[in-house]
Amino acid sequence: MSYSPRDIIKCYSKNAEIEDRAEKDLSLRTEIPREFIKRYIKPVDNVLDAGGGTGINTIMMARISKSVTLLDITPRILELARLNVEKESIKDRIEIVEGDICDLNQFEDENFSFVVCVGDALSYVLDQREEALSELVRVVERGSILILGTDSKYGFLRLKLAQGKIKDAKEILNASETYCGMGPRTHLYTVGEMRVLLEQNGCQLLEVASTPSISNTFDVTHYIEMNMWDDLKGIELEICTTPELLGIGLHLLFVAQKG
Repeated sequence: MSYSPRDIIKCYSKNAEIEDRAEKDLSLRTEIPREFIKRYIKPVDNVLDAGGGTGINTIMMARISKSVTLLDITPRILELARLNVEKESIKDRIEIVEGDICDLNQFEDENFSFVVCVGDALSYVLDQREEALSELVRVVERGSILILGTDSKYGFLRLKLAQGKIKDAKEILNASETYCGMGPRTHLYTVGEMRVLLEQNGCQLLEVASTPSISNTFDVTHYIEMNMWDDLKGIELEICTTPELLGIGLHLLFVAQKG
């Protein structure tokens, strides 16, 4: 299916407040990528947060790094990001811009020293994923780190089979696409596909994680209620890069380095 920026903007304009709450709530889906970001980001970094949403990751990174540019395609999402950023003492380190990850022509080559594109942006661009990844690599310096998040083919296949949706499961196997919970059509990646795309763009794949893995197969509310959230997150961080578990979760996280 062809990528439609209009569909993404329409969906996230409608669900902007829901997305903002989701970024602020306890969730392994958001917290595991943040832990990986903290491992790799440096105080001297000039960061691009591509598809950065309402700015929660941006704010976290601005507290650690030199500067962060938040880029997102949806004006309403950016309005909420500005409200979130305005409350922070490090707001002067943050720039907020409207844009599409498939065309980052507002930035020069090697303009950033650290690139983050987590969430579903790389999955929503569908048939333009090669262009998007090429642009993300173009704007980062040689030797720098990219942290990328995508939807997982085998994670969504597991979900559809568990739901008894055999037709959807067959479509995922054949087309590597489905509709996500919020509505947009999404491309579902395998580790092998992303590895090839990164290598084609002169990058080395350093780490892969499922975000999360086993915890994506059951309701984790009990762990919050029993004040065991940190224990659960600790276990997930220990096992989420285990190769045998990478297909369990709905999302994948890739850490790469530009050569």
